[in-house]
Amino acid sequence: EGEAAVRCTNDACPAQLLRGITHFVSKDAMDIDGMGPQVVEMLLANGLLHDAADLYSLRAEQMASLDRMGEKSAANLIAAIDASRKAGLERLLYALGIRNIGQIAAAALARRAGTLENCMMLTREDICAIDDFGEISADCVVNYFSHPQNRELCERLKAAGLLTSPVNLPLRQGIGSPGLRLF
Repeated sequence: EGEAAVRCTNDACPAQLLRGITHFVSKDAMDIDGMGPQVVEMLLANGLLHDAADLYSLRAEQMASLDRMGEKSAANLIAAIDASRKAGLERLLYALGIRNIGQIAAAALARRAGTLENCMMLTREDICAIDDFGEISADCVVNYFSHPQNRELCERLKAAGLLTSPVNLPLRQGIGSPGLRLF
């Protein structure tokens, strides 16, 4: 509403899935070296990926059996996936592809919330209280976490061992201030 853009809202759409996982693994997001669009497309086509959380259950022998993927390449890719587990909440929030949430907004959200669990519980008012957040961005965050499939994805990522707290972000004074409920 109020936009000229036409978007596919079906998260199960193959094009949406490819785009979402490609964004998730990108350098600015989880920074999984060697995992570009072609590799993501190959993994999707072979039924090895259904969402971003599936990345963390891939095994080198599964990947080595794919076309143009040798044992060394597969091992390097698994190592890069494992390394991405330590990327931190700010990168994870950006990687999730929440509409209107770029790297700076994701870092601010991570800094104020402190954990992924807290992010999922924030209200529109809590998020609007964060510097540089407006109503549209706050609505996008609340909307994202209101969908059961997104919450399940976050739970699976956490269960896969991803760091769900910020790294290299100094906490601002005022965390836990009135208007921001941290659980």
